[in-house]
Amino acid sequence: MGWDVPSSYRLIGATKLLAVLVVIGLIQHFDMIIQALRFDLLSMVPMSVTILVLISGILACIGLFRGKKWGFIPLYFYIPAATLFLQVSLIPFIPNIFPVKHHDIVIMVINGLVLLYSVSLLLRRMETNYIKEY
Repeated sequence: MGWDVPSSYRLIGATKLLAVLVVIGLIQHFDMIIQALRFDLLSMVPMSVTILVLISGILACIGLFRGKKWGFIPLYFYIPAATLFLQVSLIPFIPNIFPVKHHDIVIMVINGLVLLYSVSLLLRRMETNYIKEY
């Protein structure tokens, strides 16, 4: 009942789940990204940071959807940058459950847990590749 699925397929499925979380985060805050892309001389630095975060999110989605390990590299930039610069939660709607004064802390905790999960997922994927080689 589901346990007969090889663990490598489950790891790739979990990797695709991370990609879905990144896509949801990008779509949920699409208006913020469009607003940051407006050209204004005073907002040039925040605009460039937003563009880098957007590019890293897109690259992470592409790599993770394809089940490639290189997708974790832009993900490890996207998660902290989205947390610090854009205040974007990777698991949507959960910060809305808490009072407004705690939103920043909840977003940091959620994104930190997703980051820890992605690190453990990458380590498990690397471990299975190591076992297959021998």
